[in-house]
Amino acid sequence: MFQFIESICCVDKQLRNLEFHQARFNRTRNDHFNEIEPILLHEMIKFPNDITPEKYKVRIVYDREIQSIEFQPYHIQPIHSIKLFEIENKIDYSYKYLDRWFFDEYLKESKTDDLVLVKSNYITDCIYSNIVFFDGSQWITPRTFLLKGTMREALLQSGQIIQKNIKVSDLSNFKSFKRVNAMMDLEESQELDISLLIK
Repeated sequence: MFQFIESICCVDKQLRNLEFHQARFNRTRNDHFNEIEPILLHEMIKFPNDITPEKYKVRIVYDREIQSIEFQPYHIQPIHSIKLFEIENKIDYSYKYLDRWFFDEYLKESKTDDLVLVKSNYITDCIYSNIVFFDGSQWITPRTFLLKGTMREALLQSGQIIQKNIKVSDLSNFKSFKRVNAMMDLEESQELDISLLIK
């Protein structure tokens, strides 16, 4: 049986973008399991007695039911190396699987901190995040994403980013890029020069 994961950002006992996590959680369970009872994440997440106001990753592992919920202190780690990496067309990451062995293999092979994954010449995502590019006036995320990330969805709905098809050949039109995910919003994320991806 496949297992899946949700990683929710918690700061000062506030769960960020919970409605987007709930929607993805519901969709994943409905698509993979029959006759399931609804589960409300806010009812299942219990804050530890010793929790502090700092940032935590709430790591939820589930299949038909929730198997575990852990609170892990979280600090954004800057990256120093990143590059483009071509992946096979058959790679499908529509659901956030617990076992992401192929991503681990990609990183191991590349010997870099992160990768920008390219599929049929289109930019998709990074290993553990979606990606947004800055053209000097607005932030743009690829329409050809692998995973429908919760932060990506929140930023699109709030109008902070827009989406377009982005080919490798389009990268020279941008000045910089950021990686965004549940634990890193647009302001928190490290801004990187586009020259890192154009050799």
